[in-house]
Amino acid sequence: MRAAVIYNPSAGRGRGGDIASAVEQGLVKRGFEVGLHATERQGAAMTIAKRLASDADVVVAVGGDGTINEVANGMAVAGGRSGQRARLGIVPAGTVNVLALELGLPFQVERACNVIAGGKTISLDLGKVNGRGFVLMVGVGVDALTVRNVDLRAKRRYKELAFVSTGVRLGWATPPPVFLTRVEGQEYRTTFFVASNSRYYAARLGMTPQADPTDGLLDLVLFTGTTRSSLTVFWLGVPSGLHLRNPNVTYLRARRAELLPLDDKEPIWFQTDGELAGRLPATVEIDAHALEVLVP
Repeated sequence: MRAAVIYNPSAGRGRGGDIASAVEQGLVKRGFEVGLHATERQGAAMTIAKRLASDADVVVAVGGDGTINEVANGMAVAGGRSGQRARLGIVPAGTVNVLALELGLPFQVERACNVIAGGKTISLDLGKVNGRGFVLMVGVGVDALTVRNVDLRAKRRYKELAFVSTGVRLGWATPPPVFLTRVEGQEYRTTFFVASNSRYYAARLGMTPQADPTDGLLDLVLFTGTTRSSLTVFWLGVPSGLHLRNPNVTYLRARRAELLPLDDKEPIWFQTDGELAGRLPATVEIDAHALEVLVP
């Protein structure tokens, strides 16, 4: 069995290389032929995964959700030997590891190696926005603005708290801009939008508690409030699930959504899996059962 281990050296507060070496040792001990491949810049993990997935039996992502996103994107467009797809293994080691929480993956290297060697998989859906894949979610509005403006040093030091403080500051700066969301022929004037493949949005925040990453559908949260106070009420309700009872919230399940700016005066950004990915217009859709992912 051949395993390609792709790792982010900055993951785990700069311990990505050490974690990857431990993964290599653990997999060799379990009979794998292992190659280590470090990422040197943003986007490198996708390029490496695309190149290696056609020859490897398993591609292992060592890092956070951003690294996993890139590896998944690379694998999704790679072919396999005789049509056989490489499987994705995950060793969580980043600032945030939402997919690991969603799939019940272990955070300890030895246990993660056991999962990879065990061979059990699920067929994971892959969301797409303007053709780029995401494993967790795409967010449009204040969360994308937060990702765009968060201080990277604060992110490494304070993790989720860095996003919270930045989001609070930006959320209260100006009223949220309105954009058009179109789902199955219905149109909504929204100020915040999430299309999710996972129950969890950040850490254990259950933004879309009915989401199933294997059902071929995206779970959508559409927020139509237009004031800063209404947006604050919405976010305060998310930890307890009360946001789903908010009169400004519509919860849908669909395979596709279109998002359009109402004017060109102000760009409206979107993020995928916690990384800034672009600005509207955007088309969001689902690629059902796109990846085989190793799970406990």
